[in-house]
Amino acid sequence: MVDLHRLRENPPFPNSPLPVLFYPKVLDEFVEGEDAEKATKNLLKENGYTNAWTGGIHDFHHFHSYTHEVLVCLRGKATVQLGGPGEKEFSFSKGDVLLLPAGVAHKSIDSTDDFEIVGAYPNGIDFDMQKGDEDNYETIQQRANDVPVPEKDPLTGSDGAVQAYWDLTKGSEFD
Repeated sequence: MVDLHRLRENPPFPNSPLPVLFYPKVLDEFVEGEDAEKATKNLLKENGYTNAWTGGIHDFHHFHSYTHEVLVCLRGKATVQLGGPGEKEFSFSKGDVLLLPAGVAHKSIDSTDDFEIVGAYPNGIDFDMQKGDEDNYETIQQRANDVPVPEKDPLTGSDGAVQAYWDLTKGSEFD
């Protein structure tokens, strides 16, 4: 099951015409055990999401304009705000996966002490750190909107949520 969350533009945070893909508890059993971090990175790598890292989510609004980002919660839980100030807050906990389109602002509001995630990027693209303080908003927004849809879903490879829901010809209703 995948939940779709469409976010409105919220300058200086462009967000995206693509919906955020939230896969609740999809990896709950997968992230059990001592090798959860390694197994998660391997799963993502098999599906073309590399340049992986382990840690938390910054406590300030930020986004990436060159690449999409997948986040897998290994342990603990956090409240994450997506879309910039005044926008939606989500509970993000062990086994949950978020796929953030380029341009989507995200920030940790609070988290448990044991909160830990793995993050990765399609095709290992290096990310840029945008905090919404640039003067060239339109250029950054266009760059984020021009990031191509990944060929593979981070969890299933082909025939996954990316292929099903990241088609701009589908509806544009906001959640």
